[in-house]
Amino acid sequence: MAENKNGIIIGGFCFENEEEAAQAKKEAEGIRYLREKINMDTPEAVLGIYNKMIQQKLFETAVGYAYLKELQEYLRSIPFIDGEAVLPIPVSHPVLEESIQKKRRTERKTAPEPQMQVKNFDFRKRYQAALGICLVLFLCVVGMFTVSMFSNSPTILNYETKLIDRYEQWERELEEREAALAEREKEIEQD
Repeated sequence: MAENKNGIIIGGFCFENEEEAAQAKKEAEGIRYLREKINMDTPEAVLGIYNKMIQQKLFETAVGYAYLKELQEYLRSIPFIDGEAVLPIPVSHPVLEESIQKKRRTERKTAPEPQMQVKNFDFRKRYQAALGICLVLFLCVVGMFTVSMFSNSPTILNYETKLIDRYEQWERELEEREAALAEREKEIEQD
């Protein structure tokens, strides 16, 4: 780790932040290990390792991104590897993101809050209108029950008894007419 007036130099990159420099150093050591272990003669294996590193978001500093870019260019130069199989490199910069979030928070604190305009509603009129509608609906329900109680037409509550009563009345009327008819026949036979 070499130090410069402007910051700490790792892998040809100058870091002003010590935490980032430590992360870059760790990534540089990991890259050295990978260079020793990866067999560049098997592009399929390199593609698998590259995609796995992308999915795991293994690198966060410029040192790691430079290595990923190197692998990406190598894989894209191989003609039998599909270009869509080589994942793009997702870039995130935690220190920059944190500073942007701090800036947004301070802007929100210093920005004047928008004035909310509250309309004055006359809730008394709305209450009276709703009460009137409820009263009309209540009277409609009471009227429907009154009509169903005093009507002669069968309802779902009493249709069976009304039908039985009606059939019994028809049967009585029929028996009376048969009896009257039988009496007339007897009178006609006697004459």
